[in-house]
Amino acid sequence: MAAAPHKLSCILFGHSSDVRSVAVTREGYIVTGSRDKSAKIWKPNGMNNEYCEAQTLMGHSNFVVCVCVLPPHDGQPLGLILTGSNDRCICAFAPDSSKPLYVLKGHTNAVCSLSAGLNDRTVMSASWDATACMWKLDGSTEPSLTLSGHQGAVWSAIQLPSGDIVTGSADKTIRVWDKEGQFQRTLTGHTDCVRGLAATSSNEFLSCANDATVCHWNATVGTCLSVFYGHSNYIYSISVFPGAGVDSFVTSSEDRTVKIWQNGECRQTVTLPAQSVWSVACLQNGDFVTGSSDGIARVFSADPSRQAEPILQEQFASEVAHTSMAAKQELGGVKISELPGMGALCEPGYSDGQRKLVRDGTDVFCYSWSAADKEWVKIGDVVGASGGTQATSGKQLYNGKEYDYVFSVDIEDGKPPLKLPYNCDEDPWFAAQTFIHDNNLSQLFLDQVANFIVNNSKQNVPLGTKDSSPEFCDPFTGGNRYIPPGSSGRPDLANVADPFTGASRYVPSYGNGVPDSPAGGGTSSTSLSSATLDNCPLKPYFPQKTYLRFDQANLSVILEKLLEFNRSTGDGIHKVQDSYLEGVIKLAGADATANPLYMQVLKQLLQWPQDIVFPVLDIVRLAVRNAEINSDLCSGIMGDQLIGHLQRFLVSHSLTANQMLSLRILCNMLSHPEGEALAIRHKDYLLSVVFDITPPFNKQMQIAISTLLLNLAVAFNRTRDSLSRARAVVASSVILPRLSDSEALFRGLVALGTLIWDADTLQDKTELIESVNSSKEIVTLLDKLSAGSSMDKVTQCAAQVSALMQV
Repeated sequence: MAAAPHKLSCILFGHSSDVRSVAVTREGYIVTGSRDKSAKIWKPNGMNNEYCEAQTLMGHSNFVVCVCVLPPHDGQPLGLILTGSNDRCICAFAPDSSKPLYVLKGHTNAVCSLSAGLNDRTVMSASWDATACMWKLDGSTEPSLTLSGHQGAVWSAIQLPSGDIVTGSADKTIRVWDKEGQFQRTLTGHTDCVRGLAATSSNEFLSCANDATVCHWNATVGTCLSVFYGHSNYIYSISVFPGAGVDSFVTSSEDRTVKIWQNGECRQTVTLPAQSVWSVACLQNGDFVTGSSDGIARVFSADPSRQAEPILQEQFASEVAHTSMAAKQELGGVKISELPGMGALCEPGYSDGQRKLVRDGTDVFCYSWSAADKEWVKIGDVVGASGGTQATSGKQLYNGKEYDYVFSVDIEDGKPPLKLPYNCDEDPWFAAQTFIHDNNLSQLFLDQVANFIVNNSKQNVPLGTKDSSPEFCDPFTGGNRYIPPGSSGRPDLANVADPFTGASRYVPSYGNGVPDSPAGGGTSSTSLSSATLDNCPLKPYFPQKTYLRFDQANLSVILEKLLEFNRSTGDGIHKVQDSYLEGVIKLAGADATANPLYMQVLKQLLQWPQDIVFPVLDIVRLAVRNAEINSDLCSGIMGDQLIGHLQRFLVSHSLTANQMLSLRILCNMLSHPEGEALAIRHKDYLLSVVFDITPPFNKQMQIAISTLLLNLAVAFNRTRDSLSRARAVVASSVILPRLSDSEALFRGLVALGTLIWDADTLQDKTELIESVNSSKEIVTLLDKLSAGSSMDKVTQCAAQVSALMQV
């Protein structure tokens, strides 16, 4: 009978960068190490098969690359916790302390692996300085053994039950040492860097490598017993299920997967929504935990009672599918859909040898411009590089291998530049580390080289790709920055162009000199007399039949501000993982869906303090345009909670930016049934908002208030709510005289005209007109606007409302 498949059990999110290493204890605790320079302890929650963050361990000045937990003493649930880092140090922590008890210094380069020795007070370390060390945790500050001999970084070091020590290296070899540190033999067989080791019995072990294979070895005789194939890219980590030995283990890889192996065969492949699955570790109960490049640790279980709810399983599958699809639709980080079509070959090149990538459907070809023949010459087909395959043309050849980029890097004056090869599907830091090893450079260059790769691989996209440019103008500052008003040195909203009065302003289109209604208009269901139409100059701008939305945004600058504010919150309850903010920003996309994880984070962010919450409100404003997210945020109790949040931001003493964005949220949420129902349920409060927000209003506030009034007019007409319509007419009579911006005035006038035009009966219409006429301010305003000499839309609409009032 086949074993049950492993499925997602729970997600551990708390790190703000890659989870590079995971370790587990017999008691079920998990320890994670991250590029955010921290490690975390996760305590199992037996009630719901989840984990809670018990402690954050800080002490390193650079990435935490590896973690290790020693057996506990005196009945404690956890023993000593050790972490290794790019800062060349090993920190030792007590489980109940966030600061290290002591620091071990001895390696001269990054510490990339830690494992418990046979003695429960010893630990093995491996380093990029090409050595492995054994440390006795008895107060000594020097290693008890230092193993030298490898010609490259030592990526892993373990001690077998027999006492022998095994080390795996970037020099593609494995070395066996006795327990005294004496070299015994070299094992060869891998064709690339050996990354991980795991003991399976007294004198046997498994190794994994960048050559995408797993080997089973006998350390005593030095022979390879078997080789396992299945992964299509680097294998970073390997872990054996407790008591199973070589018969059952797991591996994690750069091919985005974890594979479960049983009896020499791959039984199951679990794909993750991340580029690199850095680490995997097996728990005592048969579950396993992964750490990946998206900053998340995930637990997987074959026990149905410990598996996540179906909705989370479905969402996880959706994320995996989206990641896989995105990988297939990109070529070297460039979207195939953004490449020019074959028609681009009709344009001549500007220099001999110029290259251009073009697409024909989903196929991509590389052409070179021949100045002599004055034509584009096909070089070959271009194939994506994800999953281990290489482009067959259009790339650069270096040392017999094709790369997306081969950079020339000047390290020292007077010497020729060094060549830095890089493929877009590689981790920039790994490519940088390889470059450092290959050229015997100082580890201090790591971040500098990695950042060089990140910056230049983004800028040097293949010829013929579309230039990136902001699609939208930022509503606050016109597109370049994202800042709230009212702070020193920050522009006030009143001085900034509103997106609705620029290129995509809210204006009727004209045909034969007759303006159409603002958003399609349409004929009212109410029967109107011919006299009414005769009194309206031109075709009226009302009744409005559809909801208006605030659509424009610059997501990149909103994300930048979210990240800035998130970092400024410190380690308090408001801080979330940076990678989650990148997920939250996706909720604002035009076709976004309600990702449960990111929706939960968004709801958490709404609790941010008033002075930093405005970019969160902007995300909500954009997110509620999508039906699925609108349903999540606006249905039932969550909808009432959303209104409660907005009430907090709409009070008179709130920041203007928060008030304006809250109004825009209310406008946008009406565009789907759940949001419309929520607005109707809270209609009295929404009308009170129009009454109660006190002037002076800047331009954006005026437009937001008048748009909310207009949308409420549409909603009340749709529901045939005569009482609310009457209250909205009173609100219009109050708010219109307060407005000075022409666009805001126009929308307010359309709202008033819509409310009166669509009255259910002539008596209702008469009562609404009498209500307007009872306000001296609105009558004076209508007379003033109608008498204007210009024929702009405000003058015309005011004249149309005045004519409607004569019925």
